[in-house]
Amino acid sequence: MCTGISYKTISQHEFFGRTQEYDVDYDYAVIQFPRNYAVPAEIYPWQTTHSVLGVGTLADGQVMPMVLDGINEHGLAASTQYFADDFRYASVEDIKAAGKEPVYAELLIFYLLSQCETIDQVIDCLDTIGIPNVSIVKESGLPQHFFLKDLSGRSIVIEPSIPLGFKVFENPIGVMTNGPTFDWHLTNLRNYSGLTKTNRPNMSLDKLEIPSFGKGTGLISLPGDFTSPARFIRSAMLLNLSQPVTEEQGPNFGFHILATVDIPKGVIADGVSVQYTQYTSLYNQTDLSLYIKLYDNLAIQRVTLDPDFLTCDQPKVYQLQKTPHYYDLT
Repeated sequence: MCTGISYKTISQHEFFGRTQEYDVDYDYAVIQFPRNYAVPAEIYPWQTTHSVLGVGTLADGQVMPMVLDGINEHGLAASTQYFADDFRYASVEDIKAAGKEPVYAELLIFYLLSQCETIDQVIDCLDTIGIPNVSIVKESGLPQHFFLKDLSGRSIVIEPSIPLGFKVFENPIGVMTNGPTFDWHLTNLRNYSGLTKTNRPNMSLDKLEIPSFGKGTGLISLPGDFTSPARFIRSAMLLNLSQPVTEEQGPNFGFHILATVDIPKGVIADGVSVQYTQYTSLYNQTDLSLYIKLYDNLAIQRVTLDPDFLTCDQPKVYQLQKTPHYYDLT
């Protein structure tokens, strides 16, 4: 699942955020990877050019060489999200035969963030890589697509939906959820073109006066379920109908929007696993800060990319505070 958003404040500060839903509980941590870090990926090891700060995972206390969402020292932000039906991965052999390098789906945004400064560079980089049908965590490649935005405000969606390549969509709406394909979601917006922030007026039918229910009637038919199309429409409408915010209001604004797609435990289950919102993260791309809240601790935690750590040898780990925190006013 997962929902991603991007937006700009009145002062032109760029923000980028997402919810993370999954049915496996990982040991999440905020991790900063330095420049020139040797990434030990089995099929294609590489070295980082840029420092990357993001939400990653630990395995037995050790850093996994990946981020689920992150930002680099140049303000390029990215997230990876589930993409079940339309992905097309290739074998490692076919990727290499095409003169490209195989990059695991789980590592793709880490790779792009560590190599690129802008969306233009990302698009050029995509011509040199492919996603293999194997994974670092299981035999088959995890179905993923990718949401990126640079400091200029340009935003794209990357879908690995063609053999040995990618479809790249400009993202004019600042939202990405899951399948179907991104162009389908944009077309589906036409079904909701009548939604407005303005309340509906009263009306008359013959001799019957029908008063409007009042506040919020302009958004009647806004979908409220947790399917990917519903989350896309809900996020797109609320994100773009809301009043502009300042930089100081930017993080809270993003958390308010993403709260509308927050999934409590038990609401979605298939009899075997339970998907829920494990964390919500937001990035101020302009000042290189990450804000995050967890399912069990709604207090917002913040980490800023450390300029003194750009050239260190090993990743820097920030352990997340998982115990609930409350302000006691008594």
